[in-house]
Amino acid sequence: MKRSGFKVMLRLIGLVQPLAGFMVLAILMGLAGHLCAAFITIFGGYAVLDLLQFDTPFSLTAIFISVGVFALLRGFLRYAEQASNHFIAFKLLALIRDKVFRSLRRLCPAKLEGRDRGDLISVITSDIELLEVFYAHTISPAAIAGLFTVVMCLFIGSCHWALGLLALFAYAVVGLAVPLLTSRFSGEEGMVFRRESGELSAFVLDSLRGLDETVQYGQGEARLAEMNARTDALSESESKMKRKAGRSMAATNTVILLLDLAMLFASAALWAGGICRSAYPHGGPDEQLWPLRGPGELGKHLAEYLRRRKPGAGHSG
Repeated sequence: MKRSGFKVMLRLIGLVQPLAGFMVLAILMGLAGHLCAAFITIFGGYAVLDLLQFDTPFSLTAIFISVGVFALLRGFLRYAEQASNHFIAFKLLALIRDKVFRSLRRLCPAKLEGRDRGDLISVITSDIELLEVFYAHTISPAAIAGLFTVVMCLFIGSCHWALGLLALFAYAVVGLAVPLLTSRFSGEEGMVFRRESGELSAFVLDSLRGLDETVQYGQGEARLAEMNARTDALSESESKMKRKAGRSMAATNTVILLLDLAMLFASAALWAGGICRSAYPHGGPDEQLWPLRGPGELGKHLAEYLRRRKPGAGHSG
């Protein structure tokens, strides 16, 4: 029975239920940390406005103290978020490995005689390791990005509703549209890499089992040459995936830059037209969109997970 990638992700998320408390803690720590990081630049905007003789709600001394506090809190909160995420990830990886080995005990040794034994080796090793990206860098960052978007859209929208809508559009593009498009245009490189990895594992197992016959018939050089060829092909597939990941990152950063400029020009136009004279007290037009870097990082991890997860979306189970 084949399952979609979405159903697989829902099932993986269901495994987090026993550790829901740590997940909530990671989300809260991550949200607070991202807000601290965002308000460092916003308060920096206040400082610039104060030096330019604009009226600001804080004194320069209070601004510098606040920035220092935000910086210290950001470091602590970031550590707490990552510690919680990786605690969840490694606990669940141990649980999944236990489930896999229990299943293998029921299937072995007959299952390892089949043609898909190389895929089994890949499941035990690399496939399970890939889940660390999902549990440590996808679930809580997605929730953090959603909550962070709500808070920052309300904050930016308090200057003018048009800026709030522009921020919402920007977050949706960077956090949703770009990762999904990147995953779609990444092609089948992930599936090719996964298949070649399984074939190489199966070839190595066959070579070890038939070592006596290989020596007896003098096929050692031929087997070694074929193994090197398969390894080179696997390395080339991995290089293609990395090149596509680099292009994806470049595209994401370009989109963020364009949306930064859009926010800058929109804020400047509202200011020049006298429509939104309260925009600058929130730190200046360009600082308002700085938090896009957060969802941008989420988009990068999500696109990477979707690209690497493609091969397993059609596994039977």
